[in-house]
Amino acid sequence: MHYDYLVVGRGLAGSLLSYFLIRNGRRVIVYDHTEQPKASNAAAGIFNPFTGRKLVKTWMADDLFPFLVDFYHKLEQDLEIKVMHKMPMYRPFLTLQEQNDWGAKIHDLAYSQYIDSIVGPEERISEVANPLGGMMLQQCGFVDIGALIEGVKRYLIQNNSLQQQPLSIKDLELEQDYVVYGQHRAARIVFCEGPWLEMNHYFNWLPLRPVKGEILEVELRDPLSFIVNRGIFILPVNGRISLVGATFDHQNLDWSITEAARDQLEVKLKKLLKIPYKIIGQRAGIRPASADRRPLIGIHPEFEPLAVFNGLGTKGVSLAPYLIYRFFEFIEKGEPLIPEVSISRYFSLYYSKN
Repeated sequence: MHYDYLVVGRGLAGSLLSYFLIRNGRRVIVYDHTEQPKASNAAAGIFNPFTGRKLVKTWMADDLFPFLVDFYHKLEQDLEIKVMHKMPMYRPFLTLQEQNDWGAKIHDLAYSQYIDSIVGPEERISEVANPLGGMMLQQCGFVDIGALIEGVKRYLIQNNSLQQQPLSIKDLELEQDYVVYGQHRAARIVFCEGPWLEMNHYFNWLPLRPVKGEILEVELRDPLSFIVNRGIFILPVNGRISLVGATFDHQNLDWSITEAARDQLEVKLKKLLKIPYKIIGQRAGIRPASADRRPLIGIHPEFEPLAVFNGLGTKGVSLAPYLIYRFFEFIEKGEPLIPEVSISRYFSLYYSKN
């Protein structure tokens, strides 16, 4: 059977890429190692135009955010599911300097489109600790990654595009212009393996820096109508149920939940949240981050049919839609990739190893 693309992996990246390719008329087969855990299963799926302790604008926010809204709306229509939930995000101020800085930025066009309002100390929100007030951000929310992945799975099955079995790299046959795997031949194979990319000898020279993250599931006495983000996030997902996270662990890269992570998150939660809660669950996953915190996208430096779309890290739901489009334009039309995501920035590592 001839295909345009073989896609390896069915986490967030593999699911969205395969959906986009099929929607654009390409013949696709997806290989899913069902026994491997997926980082997406423990991801909160938050999208937010600002990032970091100093709250700088997310890299490429002005390109990413208009694009992701349209992308997910089309996906919802095609798959007849609901995955995108717009929700304001509240960010308490920690210092008077921060309060003054953001009071001025609300008049800056580069920032004002993302700021709904500045909340003064006299108006502070009762559910969280915010003696200096804070700001309410817009163009925020979350994508229900579990619902998305299951919806895309049904879509793949309907299109006879899913193989629920691992792909064995050693059995992949490489030709100059195509690849063969068993009875399947394709012009291109794209690896979307998340942290498992380290085990792929074609791409293990890329500087993947996996990081373990854990989140708590909590039941609040009173439901929140907005996301809270200050040191940790509190994400309302269903009535009084919220997710709290996340930890970052570069050393203990296993998939088990830990008491240390629970304690770490709860210490921060008690300082931030002013309403009673109880912990009802905990999840762990390993994020496929890279050394420079930018995705790893492109074509193998030596084998043209081999491609990678990986390393989306903690911003996957924001980055994936726009970068999938740019990847498609690169593969299909020869348009240039964004330099910051192209794996060509690491070709020297491949040639030094080989």
